[in-house]
Amino acid sequence: MRRHRTTARGKLLALLAASLMAAAASPQAGGGGSAGQGVPRFVFPLVAQTELWDNYGDARPNGSHEGIDMENPWRAPVVAVEPGKIDYHDSALGGCMLYLYGRSGTMYMYIHLNNDLTAKNDNRGGCKQGVTFAVPDGARVSAGQQIAWNGDSGDANGNPHLHFEVHPGGGGATNPYPYLKGALRPLFAGKLGAVFSLGLRGDLVARGMATVKVDVEQVRYYPGGSWLTVEPRTVVLDKGQVRLSRVTRIVQSSPSHVLKRPVPVVAFTPKAQVTRAAITGAAGSLRLQRIVRR
Repeated sequence: MRRHRTTARGKLLALLAASLMAAAASPQAGGGGSAGQGVPRFVFPLVAQTELWDNYGDARPNGSHEGIDMENPWRAPVVAVEPGKIDYHDSALGGCMLYLYGRSGTMYMYIHLNNDLTAKNDNRGGCKQGVTFAVPDGARVSAGQQIAWNGDSGDANGNPHLHFEVHPGGGGATNPYPYLKGALRPLFAGKLGAVFSLGLRGDLVARGMATVKVDVEQVRYYPGGSWLTVEPRTVVLDKGQVRLSRVTRIVQSSPSHVLKRPVPVVAFTPKAQVTRAAITGAAGSLRLQRIVRR
């Protein structure tokens, strides 16, 4: 059963409405976008397996729910949905929050971010960079770049989830659900141009002359990072001259290059620069360095 959320939207927006509208109208805050533009197709705000349903407009003790609450793992990477500028905020009800002023002119609110220092729900971290936020206050960020960690601050204490709002043109809230359903799902969080490599756990399902297909369930980002369960998806990796070593005979047994039985594998990509296509795992954006059977 889905737990009822008690995010206090009415009072929070009433307290901050003036500053929000002023910032949204500022060319610096909006990243150069026009306030009259529509909401673009954006990158999903988390890199994690997510339980998503439409709870926009649900009744709350403090008024109608003006965002979408998503069930996500504690400390899952929270990412920028589009290029823009970061603005830190906090409140007793919303806890640790940030606003992303998107290049399109849309403002996005991320609420109930992490405030824990340890693996326990200690609430001792405050709302600061390195605990809550992954980038400095006022930073310019690219779509898919990590900006924070998911948490349970404010009135979500003990109930980790992300409350996410969409404000076209920096004005009133609109239902984020259709935009979230159509969002580009990130395979990992990365800053454009940064050097990265990935580990991909899943099932090898097909091999062609130049590519392999892996149904991915977990991803690890290098440097740093740990294995993270993501929304399952098929990732096409450019094989080049890489030998499939321990899985070669199994793959070659199928003339159509589609395996009769998926093979559990871990695939690794070589070092490369982060691109938007790579962040979303688009075909042709990732190369295979090696692959081993699990």
